[in-house]
Amino acid sequence: MEEKIINNIEKISFEDLGDDVIRYCKKLILDSLAVAFPGSRAPGCRETVELLGSWQCINGASVLFSDLTVSPPQAAMVNSAMMHALDFDDTLDDSALHTFVSVLPAVLAAAESKTKISGKRFIAALVLGTDLVCRLSLAIDRPLSWIRTATCGSFGAAAGAAKILGMDKEGISNALGIVYAQTAGNAQGLIEGRLVKRMQPGFAASAGVLSALLSNRGITGSRQFLTGPYGFYPLYEQNEYYPERALERLGDHFTILDLSIKPYPSCRMTHSCIDAALKLKKRIGRIGDIDRIDVSVSSMVAEMVGKSFQIGTNPQVDAQFSIPYTTACALIRGDVFLRDFETEFILDPEIKKTAGVVHVSVNQDLPQKDIFQAEMRITKSNGEVLSEFVSVPRGNPENPMSDEECRNKFNKCVDYSGLPVADEDRRELISMVENIEMLSDVRDLIGPMRF
Repeated sequence: MEEKIINNIEKISFEDLGDDVIRYCKKLILDSLAVAFPGSRAPGCRETVELLGSWQCINGASVLFSDLTVSPPQAAMVNSAMMHALDFDDTLDDSALHTFVSVLPAVLAAAESKTKISGKRFIAALVLGTDLVCRLSLAIDRPLSWIRTATCGSFGAAAGAAKILGMDKEGISNALGIVYAQTAGNAQGLIEGRLVKRMQPGFAASAGVLSALLSNRGITGSRQFLTGPYGFYPLYEQNEYYPERALERLGDHFTILDLSIKPYPSCRMTHSCIDAALKLKKRIGRIGDIDRIDVSVSSMVAEMVGKSFQIGTNPQVDAQFSIPYTTACALIRGDVFLRDFETEFILDPEIKKTAGVVHVSVNQDLPQKDIFQAEMRITKSNGEVLSEFVSVPRGNPENPMSDEECRNKFNKCVDYSGLPVADEDRRELISMVENIEMLSDVRDLIGPMRF
C-alpha cells in the first residue's frame, strides 16, 4: 500500500491534472485564505503570533497578516491555526475532516524555504497532499475517536511538502515515515471545547514541513508507516480499514473534487440542520410560536454536536459545535456567519431560549458516520408540525456553492476581519489565486497579505 501511494506522489505532475481539478484547487486556495483573514484575530491565534514574534529568523517562512518571518514549521503551524480557528474551512463530508488546513500551510511554508517555486508545481503539491489526506481517511469506517484532520492531515502535509521540494521516491517515503513518528490528534480537546482543538491541524502542518526538510537532510523514517505492526492503521484505527478504498482509481481520480466548501463557520456536522432551519424559517411565522424542535441525525453527529447547548470556558467553540445553538441562529437571524460566534451574540437571551427547545436524537437507520442527512420537525404552540429533510448540505459538490458565492464569502471574511486590506491588494490577491498557474514564484502570494 505504501509503495503505491509513494509512486503516485512521485510521478504525478501538473500536466497530469485535469482542468476541473486545477480550477477547484484554485477555488479552495482562495477559500482557505479567505477564512484565515478573520481567523488571524481569533483567540489563540493572536497569542501564538505574539509568541512566534520572539523567535524571528531571517531565512524562514512568512506568518500571514504580519511582517514576521519564522522557521517554516512554525509558520505552517500558526497559518494553519488561522485557517481553522473559525471552523470555516473546507471538509471532506464522507470522512468529516478538513484537508487544506494542514496541506496548504505546509506547502506554502516549504515553498518559501526554496528559492523559486512555480504556481504549477504548487498546485500539483496541493492536489497530491490533499488526495492523500482524503484517501487515508476514506479507508476508515470506525466512529470518530482521533481527529483525522490531524492524523491523516499530517501525512498529506508531509507529502505536499516533499512534492514541493522535488523529492524522489526515497525522499517521499522517508518524509512520510518521519511524520508518522509525530502524528497525533485526539478528540479530547474537541469534546471539552478547548482552544487546542484549533491548533491540532497546525501541529500536523508543522510536522509535515519538518519531516520533509529532515528527509531532505538524509533522516530516514519507517517504511511501513501505514500497515506495519505498529503502523497508523493497526495502532490508531485498531487495524479496521479497507486499503482498496485508499487505492481506488489512484492517479486517475483526484479526491480534491470531493471536497466541500463551507457556507457557515461552524462544525460541518451542524450544516444540514442549519440548511433545514433556514428553509423552515420561511414557513413558521413568529419564532415565539415554536414549542419544540426535534432533530434526527446519525449517532456520530448526535454525540459530537447534538448535546444541549451549554456555555463553558470557550463560548465560541461551544457554539460552533452545537446543533441547538446554530439552529436557533438560523431561525432567528436568517443566517449563520462569523458574528454569530462572538460572545455577545452567543449570550443573546432569545437565542438561548430557542436553543433550549431543540432536542437531538439518533436516527438508527442512518450509518454511524453520516453527516449528510438530517430531519427537523418544528412543533408550534398551536399543535401545527412543520418538517424539513436535508439529504446533502450546501457546499457539497452535489449541492455546490457557485464561484460568485465563494468570492462573496472571501469579501465578507476580509471585511469582517477588520484588517487594513487595501482594495487594490484584495483584487490583486484574488487575481493571483485565480491565475496561480501563471506565477513563476508562489511567494508573490504573500505580498498582499503582509501588514
